Amino acid sequence: MIKYVFDEDKILNIKGADKAKAQEIGEALAKISEQEKGRLNPKAIVDAARSNRHVLHKHFEWDDGLAAEQWRMEQARSIVQSIHIEHEDTESGVARAFLSIRDKDGVSYRTIEEVMGSADLQSKVLASAERDLLAFESRYRSLNDICELVRGVRQQVAIRRSKHENRARA
Repeated sequence: MIKYVFDEDKILNIKGADKAKAQEIGEALAKISEQEKGRLNPKAIVDAARSNRHVLHKHFEWDDGLAAEQWRMEQARSIVQSIHIEHEDTESGVARAFLSIRDKDGVSYRTIEEVMGSADLQSKVLASAERDLLAFESRYRSLNDICELVRGVRQQVAIRRSKHENRARA
């Protein structure tokens, strides 16, 4: 029997997350995948969860007004994340105009200029980059040669973040 667990490094962003059971959800997703001939996709998950008796039903927002508002928030995130500014000193010539910052008040977006002018904000961005790299390592664990490269980069980011934190405290 497969044992399903939640990724401790990820924020569980579902309705009823505090009561969510990974084993229950994992088994439900595996069953949907099986019914879909191995092709698990969001539409199949939502369709299965529509039934009040389905284990996933309680983890979705079924109030259309509230769900619409949540979707608009997701669209707002997409809009902010899609805006870039041209930079001659970057490899691609463009960089994100706003960076996502997580702090005690939640997640917000800050301009790249504001982040570059603050050791504290840079430290928070580097912490986020570290989490992303760790997630990448976890996801592609079986590809050892790639993970070794990512692990090295993540360690360099951790060192840089530590320096920024020390500067911010000073």
